[in-house]
Amino acid sequence: MSGKPITDRDSARRARWLLAIAAGVFSLFCLNVLLGKARVTLGWETGLVLPDVPEFLLLLFSALFFTLAALARERAVGSRNDLPAGTARGDDEAGA
Repeated sequence: MSGKPITDRDSARRARWLLAIAAGVFSLFCLNVLLGKARVTLGWETGLVLPDVPEFLLLLFSALFFTLAALARERAVGSRNDLPAGTARGDDEAGA
């Protein structure tokens, strides 16, 4: 976590929810991978293993929700507000 104070409570709450959703979807992906490995290794006949495309969609949505959570958290702490107008991060270091 960053040491900056939270300036936007709604974005912080949204970031927590998005991160929880990302963790849940990623845990479903990991569970599917483990069940698939157990099915191959131990010879289990479970109908719970997802095919390739739904498995990819789980991974895609977990990455999407994680990215949205990171952007919401960045908005909550206002990390872009402390830069002077017209400067990019690293401009002050390049001239030094």
